[in-house]
Amino acid sequence: MKLSRFGQKFTSGAGIISLMDDLGQALGGDDQVIIMGGGNPGHIPGFQSLLKERLQEIASCDPSIRDLVGIYDPPQGNISFIKHCASLLRNEYGWNVGPENICLTNGSQTGFFFLFNMFAGRFADSSKKYIRLPLTPEYIGYTDLGVEEDLFVSTRPRIEYLEDRMFKYRVDFERIEIGSETGAICVSRPTNPTGNVISDREVNKLLELSYKHDVPLIIDNAYGVPFPSIIFTDATPMWDENVIKMLSLSKLGLPAVRTGIIIAREDII
Repeated sequence: MKLSRFGQKFTSGAGIISLMDDLGQALGGDDQVIIMGGGNPGHIPGFQSLLKERLQEIASCDPSIRDLVGIYDPPQGNISFIKHCASLLRNEYGWNVGPENICLTNGSQTGFFFLFNMFAGRFADSSKKYIRLPLTPEYIGYTDLGVEEDLFVSTRPRIEYLEDRMFKYRVDFERIEIGSETGAICVSRPTNPTGNVISDREVNKLLELSYKHDVPLIIDNAYGVPFPSIIFTDATPMWDENVIKMLSLSKLGLPAVRTGIIIAREDII
């Protein structure tokens, strides 16, 4: 069997495939396993009890079960969910978003595949653009998402040494080089696996750079604010028309649901 270049790339050696295979195999058997990270959220009895009750309500309601299993959603995602999500973000955080600013993907990993290949790679004029990572280390799952090779360029961080043998990665704004070859800036907040959380000041300075160079700022909030907020330092939930925000239900306690939430201006959605 001969595979295309696309087929070869996405069936061999991808870091995210190896990671997810390890997670699935570890939890798919009967052996007792001690989970020491990797991505699966904790099993919280109160939350799972709430989900069980809600699923029982859905199963006992004919219109609800029909909607769940028997109706195609539009490409943007489930309309009712999107409307409620927009309402939540407006009411709780004051974000100027409506249903036209939100779409759903089959997990945030799929969402990043779309976004990275929309804004980087080979363009119609034969130019090539890249995704700028303003600091590393970054999330391993990004590595293999480009249809083309070498989709990313990164900047070494400034390392701030703290007390008790601790340190923190900071964006080194003096070294970031953003030119016509940059298609988008992307940063995760917090970053997996380091747990690094860039500050509000760093986010605002990256946003300024994105406006200056007319590129979007992609912020991966799979673990961050506004939800699931697995974060232990100050971080203000924010959105702006030049920001593409990626949220996920996985770390909220629903990994098997595979739902990524992209929040962006209407033309990007």
